[in-house]
Amino acid sequence: MSKLLKAFVALAIGALTAGWGAGGLAADPPVSMLIQAVGTVEVSKDGAKWTPVTRNKFLFAGDMVRTGADGGGKLIDQASNMAQTLGASSEVKVEAAGVKAVAGTLSKPEPASGDLVAGLGNRFAEAQRYTTVRRAVNKDGQEIKLRLISQVTLSATYPDLVWEGYGKQYSYLLSVDGKEIAVPGAEGDMIRFRLPELAAGKHSFTVAVTEGGKKVADAEKEGSIVWLSPAEDKALSDELAKVRAATGSDDFTAASLLDSKGVTVAAMDLYRKYFDANRTDNDMRPLLIKAYNDLKLKDLRQKEALVYNEQLQAN
Repeated sequence: MSKLLKAFVALAIGALTAGWGAGGLAADPPVSMLIQAVGTVEVSKDGAKWTPVTRNKFLFAGDMVRTGADGGGKLIDQASNMAQTLGASSEVKVEAAGVKAVAGTLSKPEPASGDLVAGLGNRFAEAQRYTTVRRAVNKDGQEIKLRLISQVTLSATYPDLVWEGYGKQYSYLLSVDGKEIAVPGAEGDMIRFRLPELAAGKHSFTVAVTEGGKKVADAEKEGSIVWLSPAEDKALSDELAKVRAATGSDDFTAASLLDSKGVTVAAMDLYRKYFDANRTDNDMRPLLIKAYNDLKLKDLRQKEALVYNEQLQAN
């Protein structure tokens, strides 16, 4: 029995005993985001165990935040993108409708710098659909069923296109607007190809799988690429720079912005970078799982869902 299949069986048994199923894992979207924390800042889910804040953190209903005499930070409302400053020696409780002051000082809301939570709530809610761990299937000897993202935004800054890989023995024939490009095979679950610059606008693409020079499979449906103009590319870079400036170059928030703009490959890359550095920050992992799902990287989606559920069971 493979390691992945063993882990799946263990999770399935745990799911039955714990009483959660495909829909039982769903969580409400985060209510607020804590940024620019300075000094002593701690968070808690039960008011008993408090954990120091070492990075930007999304907060959910029921969470609590407190600051020491040297502490402070900013809270960004997920629904309104309004910011409130949390003073020293203060405590707040996060409720579904927003953040409520318990002690100390919490300023009146004002517009946050940059759209720090663009579309996050809807994407988080949708992402819960993809966190279920499915039965592990060995690819060897299985019919190749290649699926492509229906639409992805790319640009001169973000030119990479990805699709699922099936082993180094296979090569690929990428076709963009009917023009074919040979792409060599690679180990791993993902094939990545950096496109040459395209004209601004929409382009169709598809991928065929080849072995020994012979086509063995075609993508089930073609996808489309929206290529940004130089002006659109610069506008996106400027918006991203504002978000990074406001959040201290936080990779997750930058990924979320790119995700909201359909720049899904670059968003996936930043989500991966963030979770590589913050492996136990499980609450927001569904956004990476959703990015894998959107990109039709089903094996990577499955593996990340397994990590997510293992951490849920451990906590």
